Amino acid sequence: MKSAHDALWKELMPHEGMRVLDIGSGSGETVLAIAEKVGSTGKAVGIDFSSEGIKLAKENAKKRGLESIAEFRQAHAVELPFPENSFDAVISECVVCLIQDKQKALNEKVRVLKPGGRVIMHDVVTWAPMPKAMREDKGLYCGCIGGAVSLNEYVEMMKEAGLTSIKTVDFTKSAKRMMNLDAVAQELEQRKATSAQEVVDFVRKGGIGYALLIGTKKPA
Repeated sequence: MKSAHDALWKELMPHEGMRVLDIGSGSGETVLAIAEKVGSTGKAVGIDFSSEGIKLAKENAKKRGLESIAEFRQAHAVELPFPENSFDAVISECVVCLIQDKQKALNEKVRVLKPGGRVIMHDVVTWAPMPKAMREDKGLYCGCIGGAVSLNEYVEMMKEAGLTSIKTVDFTKSAKRMMNLDAVAQELEQRKATSAQEVVDFVRKGGIGYALLIGTKKPA
């Protein structure tokens, strides 16, 4: 089954001369794959809040001879260190769910996009209102689940940020293993808290999902 990452890559279609920003680039593997496609006339840039991740990404770029095309910076998604209209595309993979101010993160993505450029992202979503106990669980937030919002909320935030032609694709079925929802439910059951059962029911009844979202910045 096709993954959300594969679908993102197909939508992105990196090519010679393209400038792409990856938010939450980790060890840099996606950025380096993009760098190989955009060539010396393009640019592939990754940002991550982890200094260890940035160090590893730079080492990987040097090993593959891509340090002149691939650039990595330590930065936060809500304060991107780039001028307006810098990139043809901005991507992220399971990142926005970890950010408290999602609207600001999306606004920043659009700010650094060139007119007509696209935001392409896949992330955890909810298909039903999330129990309060789940939203307030720090462990679940750090694990991507507690910070999830509904697909409709994402779409509205993308519109507010200035994106049009918004497209969504449901990848819940293919992402279930990646999110390991059964393990989450089992962990919550072991806590035996009164509110835990509500959360377990939410997870097991399909309250958590996964989706690809794409939007285009309005032309100037």
